[in-house]
Amino acid sequence: MPDSHPTASQPFHFGCETEVFPIEELAALSARGSMLEALASGAVAATTPEEQHFLLVDRDEAEPVTLDERAWLRLKGRREFEREQSRDKTPEEDYGIIEWDKEKCWW
Repeated sequence: MPDSHPTASQPFHFGCETEVFPIEELAALSARGSMLEALASGAVAATTPEEQHFLLVDRDEAEPVTLDERAWLRLKGRREFEREQSRDKTPEEDYGIIEWDKEKCWW
């Protein structure tokens, strides 16, 4: 995708761990991730057929064809996975209830 949009020069924040990315996808996202994120969020309008296809891929309405599209889908999946993992690690609230053994045992 061309780097003609103003967001193309901004550094990209992955928002997830990056070790799962192949080097080609990592490079693609580092170079064009800000632009892809702007397209996906609607901050920038798609002006080319490639960008319009990317939006279809982002919405799961088309299969990825380009390296950028595959990298974007992996990024979305990784971000979602890490969000779910962090949600699962939140401690359960005990509401001040003491376990029976701690309350009744003297040792």
